[in-house]
Amino acid sequence: MSLWREFAPMGTVLRFLFVVPLAYLAACLAAAFAMLWPFVQMNTPDALDPIFIGEVAFYFGAQTVQIGAVAFLPWLFFMVATEVLGLSSLLLHMVAGLLGGIAILFTTYGPAVPHMSVQTAILVASLTFSLVYWILAGNRAGRWRRRPTEKPTQAGRRPSPQQGDAA
Repeated sequence: MSLWREFAPMGTVLRFLFVVPLAYLAACLAAAFAMLWPFVQMNTPDALDPIFIGEVAFYFGAQTVQIGAVAFLPWLFFMVATEVLGLSSLLLHMVAGLLGGIAILFTTYGPAVPHMSVQTAILVASLTFSLVYWILAGNRAGRWRRRPTEKPTQAGRRPSPQQGDAA
């Protein structure tokens, strides 16, 4: 029995306990950064003011929590589907992120279209979210179900049909 077969269940448990949630958290942080960065004015003289830095940090944290709360259930369903079905395509994750951003725009604003900069920030944040999640955890989705095939050794090699018939 190979070492992989002995420790594969532990790797799966660690993946779902640590890798996937931490990838989700990192994706939320990256999406918040992508959403807020275009609106932060760092080229003003007040940019070095500690109060301004504290405000930016607070807004960043609040935006991270908001993104995490809004995206949690759709992400959970998507993550379970990709893990069970073994779908680890970057294109799939990016399309899901884009559709998620469009859904957020429609559910939040309805027919009242926000300014183009807000639309762009939401779509870029959703794409950033999906890209970061794919890099950290999504590219290995479903691999916990697959077992690596072992190469047969000389002693454990199966006889060919011609050799089995001759014996």
